[in-house]
Amino acid sequence: MTFRGHLIGGGGAGIGVATLAIHWGQVPPDDLHTWVSVCATTVFFSLFPDLDTSSVPQRWFFRLVFIVLLYLAWEQRYELATLVGLLAVLPLLDHHRGWTHWKISPLIVSVLLGVVYEYWRARQAWMSGFSWDNVTILLRQHAVYLIACIVGWYTHLLLDGRFKLFPTAGDHH
Repeated sequence: MTFRGHLIGGGGAGIGVATLAIHWGQVPPDDLHTWVSVCATTVFFSLFPDLDTSSVPQRWFFRLVFIVLLYLAWEQRYELATLVGLLAVLPLLDHHRGWTHWKISPLIVSVLLGVVYEYWRARQAWMSGFSWDNVTILLRQHAVYLIACIVGWYTHLLLDGRFKLFPTAGDHH
């Protein structure tokens, strides 16, 4: 699948995830900013697995990461900057269609990144007095982004043919 195909597929999946998030009450209907953020997260992760190959999208991605890191440093959001930096280099750790195209990678990486981010956020709440309510609120606020990551990444794998929705007679063992 081409970059454009993944972009279109990710856009459709992103609109679907963001719209369902409103329908299920995870995003307020009048919160356009969050709707766009959820949609953009899904699109980003639909493109993410192919950032392991030298290409125009990869160059634009790293230019954007550079700008995001500058902004986060300016805002003194070092934990989030660290997470963005770690995420940015992940595809470069292996060859094209390596671990980023494994069927289990979307779950492992998304959950791991979510846990790290929630730990950093919850750490502040723990220092001022631990409360399970605070942890539950943090998880509920960001669950939609975790789902967007996973759906976006699986959209990429689906479009790359990693899943056979309609197996042929030769596929049965």
